[in-house]
Amino acid sequence: MAAEPVIELTDVSFSYNGQPVLKNVSFTVEQTDFLAVIGPNGGGKSTLIKLVLGLLKPDSGRIRVFGKTPRKVSHRFGYVPQDTSINKSFPISVMDVVLMGRLRHHGRSRVAASDRKRAIKTLEMLGLNGFENRKIDDLSGGQNERVFIARALTTDPDILILDEPTAGVDTGGQTELYSLLKKLNETKTILVVSHDLMVMSSYVKTVACVNQHVHYHDSNELTDAMLEMGYQCPVDLIAHGMPHRILKTHKDF
Repeated sequence: MAAEPVIELTDVSFSYNGQPVLKNVSFTVEQTDFLAVIGPNGGGKSTLIKLVLGLLKPDSGRIRVFGKTPRKVSHRFGYVPQDTSINKSFPISVMDVVLMGRLRHHGRSRVAASDRKRAIKTLEMLGLNGFENRKIDDLSGGQNERVFIARALTTDPDILILDEPTAGVDTGGQTELYSLLKKLNETKTILVVSHDLMVMSSYVKTVACVNQHVHYHDSNELTDAMLEMGYQCPVDLIAHGMPHRILKTHKDF
């Protein structure tokens, strides 16, 4: 018997102030999938993520996560938003940031010794052992992003969602970050919004190209037709002239 999809969207539409953002979106995400969400700015990528998280409600259609509405299973999500900037003049440490995830997890205003142990264990897993007392603004872009991933992971979520995790991260840091996500994907379902098509295609399993409609592909291989559908501009402007591999299967919704 096939396992039930982790995430299921059926004929989902959403508008802001009467302006359509997403139309008739239907696709599923399976357990331990690694889904890349790509598309042009303003195409609806972040809106799609917020709908899956239950931060927004669809105008029509249905969203189920583990068979329930998103808000009923919010504790099973780990979320790294696009804007994780912190006021540089605010002296917050790496440990302070990671412990925010534990406060959200149990709803208390204070952390316990067990929370600190979990935070240290998570930092070690992400290669940040010994960084506990470092100030967040002293870190590189890649290290900074890993700290916010650690914050999301302290609750041991089943689904990890990241919105533009490599913004401001250099090429080496991007590769390290996706290698880390590939390791986490052994036990967790991952959704990542990204423009880093060439790096991303080496790690993800499936792709959803979002531009009001969603063009879903059950493979990580990118084609000219797929990208032109989503971006509506010549592919060589997107990929800087780099060739794409051939896509095996392709479904439009």
